[in-house]
Amino acid sequence: MSEPTGFALSRHLTDLIGRKVGFAQTTAAMEGPIKQVFGIYTVLPKDIAVVVKADLPLLGSFAGVLVGLPDASVKERVKVSPLDEMLRDAMYEVLNITSTVITGEGRAVFQKMVMDKAYVDGAANLVLMKPGHRSYFNVTVDGYQGGRFSIFSPL
Repeated sequence: MSEPTGFALSRHLTDLIGRKVGFAQTTAAMEGPIKQVFGIYTVLPKDIAVVVKADLPLLGSFAGVLVGLPDASVKERVKVSPLDEMLRDAMYEVLNITSTVITGEGRAVFQKMVMDKAYVDGAANLVLMKPGHRSYFNVTVDGYQGGRFSIFSPL
């Protein structure tokens, strides 16, 4: 399975939200206090799992731009649990649309979004625990909070 590129991710998300988004490849980092969101995909025709792990504030920024929320409002809304429906739905849509660029081969189909690692199950859990390939990015969003975005695949 070929690796997703920072350029493709940057261009795709810039086009989606209408703000400059930058993806810079980086190395793995220690788990921090920032809450994570997990997107689970199946890549066809190989029927393999791919997992995206993104900082909640970053995914909130993408979603907030889509629904017209200012950065300050996004920062407040991601602190509330459970997330309000509008922001959660927009985050889901961002992960769904991102399916077209998270893999260089096959067709990724978005399956679900979970807010806790404990809910990553089945083949996706195996990939998350022992990925064959990992891509780590530091992401910036013009005028909004950035964060980390990681992609885990079995090959």
